[in-house]
Amino acid sequence: NYDEEAARRQGARGLNRHYFALPTNPGEQFYMFSVLAAWLINKGGHHFEQPQESDDPNATISRILSELRSFGAVVDFPPAKLKAGYGEHVCYVLDSLSEAALKHTNFSWNRPSYPAEESEEETVIEDDAELTLDKVEDK
Repeated sequence: NYDEEAARRQGARGLNRHYFALPTNPGEQFYMFSVLAAWLINKGGHHFEQPQESDDPNATISRILSELRSFGAVVDFPPAKLKAGYGEHVCYVLDSLSEAALKHTNFSWNRPSYPAEESEEETVIEDDAELTLDKVEDK
């Protein structure tokens, strides 16, 4: 769980589900992207040092993409697309690294269990207020 294992240790707040989809603060988003990518790479069984805000973004991106390729993901976009810290390519990298981490930890989804529903009989209440075309034409 990222919130428990990484975010609190970094003193970061939790991320909402659209954090990497839309631009808000590119500097912060890039740093959070690199921190989350590093955490996922480590979860995937590869050693990856935690990036620092002062690190060269190009070097950080290069290291992340190198690890991504080592997991077997295809990288068919320019590395500069990750510099903003948001967008389709950032989401692709995080999704691919998440898949690798889940595989490494042998994670499997369980079938959902739904609560048993009590069957209630529907009662039909007759309403005299209902108008029919015949009644309207008779008037």
